[in-house]
Amino acid sequence: MAYRKTDKVTARLADTRRSILDAARGLVAEGGFAAVQMTEVAKKAGVATGTLYRYFSSKEALCRQVFREVSAREMGMLAEIASSDEPASERLVKVLRTFAGRAVRGRRLAYALLAEPLDVNLAEERAFFRRTHADIFARIIEDGIDDGELRRIDVRIAAACIAGAIPTALIGPLAPESHELDSNPDRTVEEIVNFCLAGAGVARASGKTRIKERRTTA
Repeated sequence: MAYRKTDKVTARLADTRRSILDAARGLVAEGGFAAVQMTEVAKKAGVATGTLYRYFSSKEALCRQVFREVSAREMGMLAEIASSDEPASERLVKVLRTFAGRAVRGRRLAYALLAEPLDVNLAEERAFFRRTHADIFARIIEDGIDDGELRRIDVRIAAACIAGAIPTALIGPLAPESHELDSNPDRTVEEIVNFCLAGAGVARASGKTRIKERRTTA
């Protein structure tokens, strides 16, 4: 008779896997992906080092899963905001502020996701991460154009530019050796938000958003 895992065994295996992933994520949040060493993960998870390899074939496989889980959580949060019934400009502000704001509050983890030098496999995950963010921005911009709220622009290019601008702007401030965010992280977030809004054709006045007036020629 073929062996079948009981519910109790399956749950125990899932708990161990979760503990390993949580331990690895904690190390990334403390020191980036470079800090993920299998012996340290095992110690933090409370398991033998050999046990790790029953769940993940290598450090690279473990780091890739950590990257996928963390980025999926972040993208899910932004996608939920983007799919609300609010006007496009308001959704855009919220997505931008959430993206940049969470990055400056979780600096070391954000730097690992957005800027830390990575191997090929993790670089592929990062590329997917950025494409998905661009898709979220594109959805909002398309809605705004369709509703007449935003001016007509090339949605694909605008979304890609916005998705690329945020990590590019944050690379320096988020770097472990940087102190740029120590005094006024909110200012950094607002500068990023305002720049990206301008690129999408939205201007801000008195804390509210409004559409840039088009220049007309006689």
